[in-house]
Amino acid sequence: MSTEVLYADGSMAEFRDGGALHSGPLAITRLRLLTAKSALEIYIKHDGKFQLTRNGAQLAIRNVIEPLTGLTYKRSMNGKKAALEDCIYLIWAIENDAVVYND
Repeated sequence: MSTEVLYADGSMAEFRDGGALHSGPLAITRLRLLTAKSALEIYIKHDGKFQLTRNGAQLAIRNVIEPLTGLTYKRSMNGKKAALEDCIYLIWAIENDAVVYND
């Protein structure tokens, strides 16, 4: 069984048993946002004592979320929570406009 996802810009993602393939700008942006979301969730859940990678939460904000939102987030826990909210919204916006085909 496989699932194909077509995004608004023509990008594609294909999910099969044991793997996935992403091609195109919006599919890759979604993948980057999902990784940033994980980094922020881990940081927030562990109150900043544990991170996905060294300085991962802040780098996810600076390199992934800020360029997409045009906002600057504070380095505080509240800034990270705000960035996570915006990240979740961006993922939703991408997925909401996608067409999903299941085999």
